[in-house]
Amino acid sequence: MITRRLALCLLAAPALAQTPFPARPVRLVAPFAAGASLDATARLFARFLEARWGQPVVIENRTGAAGNIGAEAVARATPDGLTLLVAPTGLMTVNPSLYPNLGFSIENDLAPVAMLGSLPNVMVVPAGGPASVAEFVATIRAAGRPFTFGSPGAGSLVHLSGELFSREAGIPATHIPYRGSAPALVDLVAGRIDVMFENQPGALPLIRDGRLRSLAVTAPARSAALPDVPTTAEAGLPNVLAVPWFGLFAPARTPADVAQKIAADVAAAQADAGVRTAMEGLGLTPETLGPDGLQALITRERGVFGGIVRAANITVQ
Repeated sequence: MITRRLALCLLAAPALAQTPFPARPVRLVAPFAAGASLDATARLFARFLEARWGQPVVIENRTGAAGNIGAEAVARATPDGLTLLVAPTGLMTVNPSLYPNLGFSIENDLAPVAMLGSLPNVMVVPAGGPASVAEFVATIRAAGRPFTFGSPGAGSLVHLSGELFSREAGIPATHIPYRGSAPALVDLVAGRIDVMFENQPGALPLIRDGRLRSLAVTAPARSAALPDVPTTAEAGLPNVLAVPWFGLFAPARTPADVAQKIAADVAAAQADAGVRTAMEGLGLTPETLGPDGLQALITRERGVFGGIVRAANITVQ
């Protein structure tokens, strides 16, 4: 009898091992508020993955502490691929330098799975401002003062883009943090600050209706939404690169085959015509990077942005 039961267990083992992922509902933790670009991106991919997996994919908004609360919830979850984090660039590449004393490690307790998409920052000035990056730099130098730039908060990628531009252009800057991009853009339109390096979706409506002028995109290639706007490299500042992106992350120690499966299904979503059209509407460019490629990008960007945080002595309250 014992031998027979053992044989039955051995026969059943391969079937258990081959249970397709996911066998249960999946939770996508969005660490920012519902309605934001990250939340909209999470919901777009959730709809596709839900249909592909035949399991519910539930969005959970866990907000607060610049995304750290949601990140910690995923870091402490069971590493089975059923709890995933949708994270922006800053959370994964800037927060480790801004928040060195968290109760968990962003670097060690979360593992990259796949990039979802990227969107450039756009250097924008008031409608009557300089017509090019070179003219902007020349104007500031002639004025003999720091340029003023706004951001949605200290340590944001919009903030670090301005600090990076200041360093590479060789002109001083004064950062003015706001409670979100909207009030900063209001002051920019009114000419109360000189420039912003705003996320493309936030800047685009104001560019199109003529209230802001776009000088450059901080990306390796021109934006499809702004094809006539040069890159910062084309404008003579090749090291001013700051490309916000959204990525999918799992708890560390999630099995590699599960992470690769999720990455392959994200790539399938990015290849879907309906998903690509929806991403375009959000200002996102599909970027197919799996665990290794995303990790390499994060390692490089942590070096760049961490260096800026330290050099500019950026702190958060």
